[in-house]
Amino acid sequence: MKDVKGRRLKIGQKVKVIRNIPSVDGMLYENSIVVIDETGFPDKDMRVKDDVGRIWYINFSDVSASFI
Repeated sequence: MKDVKGRRLKIGQKVKVIRNIPSVDGMLYENSIVVIDETGFPDKDMRVKDDVGRIWYINFSDVSASFI
């Protein structure tokens, strides 16, 4: 699995969200730092957790591994 810039991603790694992701439960905002929880879902690419502990299902193209 790779992010939008081609960097390798792994479970447990922190990544930055590069665009706003709306859902019925709220908004995952751009520049939020999330942790990869699991991968390989039929409708989305991975499951991540935000700093509050909410679970989000997003695509690999929605994150970047470079957030420094």
